[in-house]
Amino acid sequence: MSEQPDIPQAEAAQPVRSIQEVARLTGLSVWTLRYYEKIGLIDPVDRDPSSGHRVYGPGDLARIESLAHLRAAGLSIDAMRTLMHSRGHAPETVDVKIRLLTEHSSEISREIEQLTARRRYIDNRVAYWHAVQAGDDSAVRRLTEEGGALSRDLT
Repeated sequence: MSEQPDIPQAEAAQPVRSIQEVARLTGLSVWTLRYYEKIGLIDPVDRDPSSGHRVYGPGDLARIESLAHLRAAGLSIDAMRTLMHSRGHAPETVDVKIRLLTEHSSEISREIEQLTARRRYIDNRVAYWHAVQAGDDSAVRRLTEEGGALSRDLT
């Protein structure tokens, strides 16, 4: 997952940008920008009348930057779509945003717990093999028991 660059104020205010510039500024690929437009995450982008190329305005860039941040935070396409369709600050749209982001936060917490359990197990296995290497039979027995208990926490 790439880190999303912050767009300097002067660059964000530029009236028209190419797809390559938007990709560079947001960290999203050109392919992703086209895909997001195709599936409706991004409103249809204006086209240059002479070339037919996409031209992005400041509003487009702000929305795309929001999508880049949501993607970096691990939200699904469906979740991003729900958030993008819940525009504004009306109570019902704010409720949708709070619910969706709270659910995602809980999901991240579960993932962190799973990763922590995996790390504990791996750390135990490293310690076990160090004990084997050192010929420390009491540590090998203790770490074997601990490893069995830790393995039950793996999901």
